[in-house]
Amino acid sequence: MRLLYLTDQVYLHGGAEKILIQKLNYWAEVYGYEVALLTCVQKGKPSFLPISERVKQFDLGINYPGGSLYHPKNFGLFKQHYQKLKAFVSDYKPDAVFVVSQTLTHIITPFAAKGFPTYFEYHTSWFGFKMGYERLSFPHKIKTRFIKAITRYAESKYTKIVLLNQTEFDKFKKKNAVVIPNFYDETAEVYPFERKKTVITLGRLSREKGYDLLIEAWKKLDGKIENWELVVYGEGAERQKIENQLSQNTFRNPVKFPGATDNINEKLAKASIYVMSSRTETFPMSLLEALSNGLPVVSFDCPSGPRHIITQKSDGFLMPPNDTQALADQLLALMNNEGLRIRMSENAIENVKRFSAKSVMKQWEDLIRANRKDSAFNINLVSK
Repeated sequence: MRLLYLTDQVYLHGGAEKILIQKLNYWAEVYGYEVALLTCVQKGKPSFLPISERVKQFDLGINYPGGSLYHPKNFGLFKQHYQKLKAFVSDYKPDAVFVVSQTLTHIITPFAAKGFPTYFEYHTSWFGFKMGYERLSFPHKIKTRFIKAITRYAESKYTKIVLLNQTEFDKFKKKNAVVIPNFYDETAEVYPFERKKTVITLGRLSREKGYDLLIEAWKKLDGKIENWELVVYGEGAERQKIENQLSQNTFRNPVKFPGATDNINEKLAKASIYVMSSRTETFPMSLLEALSNGLPVVSFDCPSGPRHIITQKSDGFLMPPNDTQALADQLLALMNNEGLRIRMSENAIENVKRFSAKSVMKQWEDLIRANRKDSAFNINLVSK
């Protein structure tokens, strides 16, 4: 079996990049398939996580300038991108083509790879798009609707559109849509649990992650807890806003934003509670990783991912969206009850097994085999 994955880059820390790399490695190392990764703006940078030597890596070298992809200065590169992608796919002759990023690749692939099974993976949320759209100015709304119409047409040409949970599927309303969740890497290095009085969370510093709400909730715990700390691992565009908010408050219990980390499991193993303050999530990798490390979770019941992962009152608590008082109250209750944390930790490790790599990758294998073209099978790899 020969598989081709398309994305813009894999050097940035992110959930979509992480699950992509884990899939590449799993196909190559566990299934023994021929796997290739084709990027367009990798710029010679190393991937933020190791990629198996069995995975062949290529880059189209389009290197779009920064800013909006649809800026007029980028238009001249669109044709070049399409032609290079079409030539590569024709040469490589994959049994399946997967698109992970919502860039121009998302739009052109079903046409550039015509005749080959194509799959688009949605790692963003319908609800996140809606929230972002509502904040746009009128001219930008018109532009966004135009681009959305184009992408919807392109998506109709894919063999399958893969969504991460049933709620997103219900909103998508397309005949070629299916649901396959993310998974956690059960083969990742395991660290001994060293539970400190740490509430932890992971994610890029962006508005949808709701760290402004988390800081507000943490402030409500002043004078109610001792020797606990809040640590947020991640980096992003909202750092300055977050630092401004922190500077305007004083906290009896520390709040730390140390940046991104490559040692996620080590950090999780030393924490006691995982908190998620997002305004919207699709199927957060960090939540799977937290549960696999035995952390009970307190999360907003934001649309739409957490409710499909957390088992209410068994391994975590789902609180009303954006309700910082409810979030603070539940954190306090869990901090003050070590026995409950221990029980929920045991439940978390057991419950998350339904999202093991073995289980989820079998769903992908079944999807590929159900839609493969036999004429594309057993073709020798074209060397580059």
